Amino acid sequence: MAMVKERINKLCEKLLSLSSRKILSVEGLEYVESGYKVGHTPPNDGWKELGIIKGAHKHFWLRGKFATPEADESGSYVLRFSTGVDGRDMLNPQGILYLNGKMVQGIDTNHMEAFLEPSTEYEMYLYLYTAYADIPFVLEANVMLLDSETEGLYYDLLTPLEALYYYNDKTFEYKKALNENTSEYIAILSALEKGANFVDMRNPYSSEYYESIRNARRFLKEEFYEKLCSTENKPTVHCVGHTHIDVEWRWERMQTREKVQRSIATAIALMQKYPEYQFTLTQPELYRYLKEEAPEKYEEVLALVKQNRWEPEGAMWVECDCNLASGESLIRQILHGKRFFKEEFNSDSKILFLPDVFGYSAAMPQILKKSGIDYFVTSKISWNETNVMPYDSFMWKGIDGTEIFSSFITAQTANEDHGIQCKTTYSGTLNAPFVLGTWDRYQQKEYNKNTIITYGYGDGGGGPTRQMLEKQRRLAYGLPGLPVTKTNFMLPYLRECEKEFLHNSEVLKRTPKWVGELYLEYHRGTYTTMAKNKRGNRKSEFLLQKAEALSYADLIKGGHYDKNGLDKAWKTVLHDQFHDILPGTCVREVYEWTEKDYQEVEQYCNGVISDKLAVLANGVEAKNGILVYNSLGFARNGVVALNGKTVEIDEAIPAYGWKVVETANEESSVSLNGLTAENQYYILTLAQDGTIESLFDKTENRQVFECGKKGNLFCVYEDMPYSQYEAWDIADYFRSKRYALESDAQIECLDDGSRRGFSVTRSYMDSTICQKIWMYSNSRRIDFETEIDWHEKHQLLKVEFPLDIHADEAVYEIQYGHVHRATHSNTSWDSAKFEVCGHKWVDVSEYGYGVALLNDCKYGFATNGSCLELTVLKRPTYPNPDSDEGKHVFTYSLLPHKDDFRKADVIKEAYSLNQPMDALCVGNGERKLPDKYSLVSCDKDNIIIETVKKAEADDGMIVRLYDAFDCRCDVKVSVANGFDSAYLCDMMENELEKLDFDGNTLQIPVKNFEIVTLKFKRKG
Repeated sequence: MAMVKERINKLCEKLLSLSSRKILSVEGLEYVESGYKVGHTPPNDGWKELGIIKGAHKHFWLRGKFATPEADESGSYVLRFSTGVDGRDMLNPQGILYLNGKMVQGIDTNHMEAFLEPSTEYEMYLYLYTAYADIPFVLEANVMLLDSETEGLYYDLLTPLEALYYYNDKTFEYKKALNENTSEYIAILSALEKGANFVDMRNPYSSEYYESIRNARRFLKEEFYEKLCSTENKPTVHCVGHTHIDVEWRWERMQTREKVQRSIATAIALMQKYPEYQFTLTQPELYRYLKEEAPEKYEEVLALVKQNRWEPEGAMWVECDCNLASGESLIRQILHGKRFFKEEFNSDSKILFLPDVFGYSAAMPQILKKSGIDYFVTSKISWNETNVMPYDSFMWKGIDGTEIFSSFITAQTANEDHGIQCKTTYSGTLNAPFVLGTWDRYQQKEYNKNTIITYGYGDGGGGPTRQMLEKQRRLAYGLPGLPVTKTNFMLPYLRECEKEFLHNSEVLKRTPKWVGELYLEYHRGTYTTMAKNKRGNRKSEFLLQKAEALSYADLIKGGHYDKNGLDKAWKTVLHDQFHDILPGTCVREVYEWTEKDYQEVEQYCNGVISDKLAVLANGVEAKNGILVYNSLGFARNGVVALNGKTVEIDEAIPAYGWKVVETANEESSVSLNGLTAENQYYILTLAQDGTIESLFDKTENRQVFECGKKGNLFCVYEDMPYSQYEAWDIADYFRSKRYALESDAQIECLDDGSRRGFSVTRSYMDSTICQKIWMYSNSRRIDFETEIDWHEKHQLLKVEFPLDIHADEAVYEIQYGHVHRATHSNTSWDSAKFEVCGHKWVDVSEYGYGVALLNDCKYGFATNGSCLELTVLKRPTYPNPDSDEGKHVFTYSLLPHKDDFRKADVIKEAYSLNQPMDALCVGNGERKLPDKYSLVSCDKDNIIIETVKKAEADDGMIVRLYDAFDCRCDVKVSVANGFDSAYLCDMMENELEKLDFDGNTLQIPVKNFEIVTLKFKRKG
């Protein structure tokens, strides 16, 4: 039997060599080096004879002329290129082919030929990009004749042969997919042998040769494909044409614009040859790139969408990181994404497709369902290092109880034991081993007979290939021992899958369900890498929400709301939340762009905020005093900056509003004595190394830190993950090398108006850590304003707080709520979470007492027993050799508290740290505004009003609030004058229900962790 396989394999190799033959070479090729193209016009000057091409991130135009012969009945003409360069498709030379002035398709490693018409003169231009200087190549272009009958038999034989015997390009060896002892294996091999016996190879291209080819194809069609193959009662692998394009990764954004043109043009070219080919592309920003760069191709996409051959899906503006982006950012991703699809394609996106994102927040099911999303799809969780997720089709239940039908892509090559492998792919291929492996990997077979392959090369690889489409035509017959394949879109696949899943769940009386976060046991370094970039994201999110709320307050007082400017700034932030950009895993050039992005957003938002605050300061009725503006959804007092120093405001400033106060406290009751600071809450004593030697809570009569251990202790760890993903990963063995920073520090006393503390400067190797530790008269917060100049490669920097608290779990803030995670390693699931993501606060508590750690731009945490750790910096050198090199500025705060973190206002303190109040001296202006004002507020401590903005459709006010305590309640929402009706909305701002509203207040029920969106319409 083995010899038969070898014989068929050799026959296929011979048929492949005969399936095309060179007709002519394109002679006299010329080239010119260029920058990024503008439009489709090549340069006029500088052309020279083509030689060796090389260069890192270089662009070239090549040109030549040729003519095709008259039509040949044996096949079709193609223009085929060769470079002699092998490697991953995203790094190889990639180009855009123009023939007679028209963009035809992309040229890349996987797509090296374009179809031609006979009897035609062609003027060819090829716009080419090269990635690396050390990969020189010589381009050749030849006109080839594709022999349709020979190629047809090649695929007729190869497609089933690969079920028996295929080459694994990862292990570089031949493997078998089907078990050779099965009847299906024997039936396939026998049919192939009989078909091969018809082929007469003595005189290729002769009439006898073609007659034998036709006889072999006729036999295989009638006796194998139509008799032995079957679609009856078989599982179905739905095949969705796709190309995954990272918005930025190992290239910067201008190159992405070209990848989009290449890949979409290639897909369109193949769709012209294969009418059954259906294609899905996500991410509206990619469509925007195409519309701007190649409007004629965009029009072709519009036509294909109308023909139901192209599926615009995916919901989000970009496939964003779902650990680090705020809850409001996730909603805006969907809001802008769905709006684009609706306006451009009249398509209502129903799927969140995030195949390559590094974990998924437990807040997402509710966000998705309330945004009109019915399905969630990914494959990345299969990359877990430790535990295999038990489900591939399941109901995913979020922290609030919302459930959404979720599907994992199970695409993988079959292995010989037909078991579960890790790392399924969203860039699958189409052949028998992959189809079989995809079904083998699927775990809910008793519930559902459907699974999915998204097939096609990504990141500039051009998507599906002609070879894949040829094999799909044959796999659709349902080869013996294999599932049947079906070309499809994602949405109909998911609807069919859900229907069967829910039916069988009812029959079986059980439903696969995953409750809580989908934590990726991998890529844990992405919570920390490129800290400066993460700071830009956090600051931008808060600035945008502040600018929106202030702008709306100005709008209803007769001012202006710059919706276009705010939308543009939001889309900049949304772009930079892409799942390689925000996690910090891109090349250096990407972060040169994002640094400019965040600077522009900051400049724009600060301009809006300054203008609006100036209007308030000059417009309030009072003639003297300090106007204090509160940009958060709860009343608060506290410390503000005024005239270069801090002052304390004792009066409560209304939510989303302002108040003019007559005086502010400029003195501090904090006392300093040597290395000890004391206020009404604590006695804090520093050690000579700058750590906290003792922190005694006077109000609770207890030490905060474990006896004999120091708080605020910086430690470094060797950061050498074993994987290739240096910027992505923190290996579980990193703790084996720990170095505490305990050398003497420079310590000085500080006095800044209403606060006092210490300046601590530490040196470590070539780096410096400077901190200002502040204590306040009337706040339990202890702030650590930190500036680090960091130059240590492959070292992970953490700061530790060994708490004297007994706790088996810690509480971490996520978007619109919080989750509990174990502080121990009892199970493999617990131990895998040795580094986790949190947002503005983490809390460790026992009954009656706890300690929270707040921050203004950090996301990586760990809690080992009762030792709370904040991961400060990670310094990889790949793919960005300058990651986290240089200066970093951030603040974290320690907040010991009595009782539960809810009663201790930990959540509000974390918001306040991130969004301080503003203070301005009242000017001499129009005096038309009240001295005290609140745009919107509520009466419950568990309710956080997160967002105030102008409605998308009109001048109404959108208010988004949520329960932060895991506590249901009835909440009264109060708004300023000027509104006459109120509506309950979904997150896309569609009005669902008119509410009882008296012009100033309404009352609504809010469930545990529920996110509620309200719309208040203006009078008139």
